Amino acid sequence: MIRLLAAVSAAALLALLRLTSRAEVVLWVGLLGLALAAVAIAAGWRWAATAAAVVFLVGYTVALRLESRAVEPGAALGLGLALLLLLGAVDLARRARGATVHGPVVGSTLVRWIALGAGSFLAATLAMELAAVVAGTLPAVASPLLAAAGGLGSVLVLAALLRRAG
Repeated sequence: MIRLLAAVSAAALLALLRLTSRAEVVLWVGLLGLALAAVAIAAGWRWAATAAAVVFLVGYTVALRLESRAVEPGAALGLGLALLLLLGAVDLARRARGATVHGPVVGSTLVRWIALGAGSFLAATLAMELAAVVAGTLPAVASPLLAAAGGLGSVLVLAALLRRAG
């Protein structure tokens, strides 16, 4: 069941790439990512899942660049959630190899992942609304300072999380 979730998320990533751009190079990058994801799902190798995630992310970036499009928040959040599901499902399948994983375990894991995705979507939506309000009131000179402060804040939060995990 967990491997099926990983396979569905890999297929969703390929579909998202195709919806973003019809260029042939994007298709080949997506197929490479799908092949790496298939290896990761079949063998339970985290490095292959990580490589697949990187390939899908690079493919999405190339697709946006080829189409000269701005990042759409819904598509970007969908990409992030699908990457999270792929990496999480491959990791869980690897850790549970040889063990019997019952429906409640899979269900609770799915609920956690979906709650994380919904929370991320809500946070991004609120941040975009706040940014739209603030952008109209601040002078253009302040925007680089705000961007730098936001980047610094993100790095500090990440460092705190890594320190707590270690």
